[in-house]
Amino acid sequence: MYNSFHARFQLKNVTLHPGEYKVTNEQIIISTVLGSCVSVALYDPLNRQGGMNHFLLPGADHISVDDLFLLKNETRYGLYAMEILINNLIKLGSAKKNLKAKVFGGSNMFYTRDRESSIGSMNSEFALKFLQYEGIPVLSSDTGGHFGRKILYFPQEGRILLKKLESSREIKHISKDERKFDDSLIKKKGSEDIILF
Repeated sequence: MYNSFHARFQLKNVTLHPGEYKVTNEQIIISTVLGSCVSVALYDPLNRQGGMNHFLLPGADHISVDDLFLLKNETRYGLYAMEILINNLIKLGSAKKNLKAKVFGGSNMFYTRDRESSIGSMNSEFALKFLQYEGIPVLSSDTGGHFGRKILYFPQEGRILLKKLESSREIKHISKDERKFDDSLIKKKGSEDIILF
């Protein structure tokens, strides 16, 4: 997470990277840049608070839901990223029944061996199904396509500003950041495995 000051809006700006989330009742901006990753912004209109996550993969087939709570940095997985976002909003005083959602990202902008990667579609499909299952209405979404997205989220208002990033330079930068994060987690996992008995 990176903190800065947004000169245009005269507000503190918290920038999320893959695997991070932020919940708050303060008047700030939560921002992120998305490629195949997805961000879900949740908003509680009664308490004027909200939060947003940024996840890299929909779920972890080899990890049980119970084990996710024992592992570090597993907010890269949508399943855990959604649970932790909702739980932290509840800790701030929100009721799940009051939450509203907006979903962004899930671009299919990366290619391997001349084939389009469908990880973006899988991410956005997971987010929408998860929210439906949890009974959280989706007020708006902007997913898919072959471009990146920059998101500015105002959690006290539930307002989103979105800019589509289509230049090859911007897309290369997003791809590099997402792959770098995934690679760093693979290296960490190999050196920090814990066996519980």
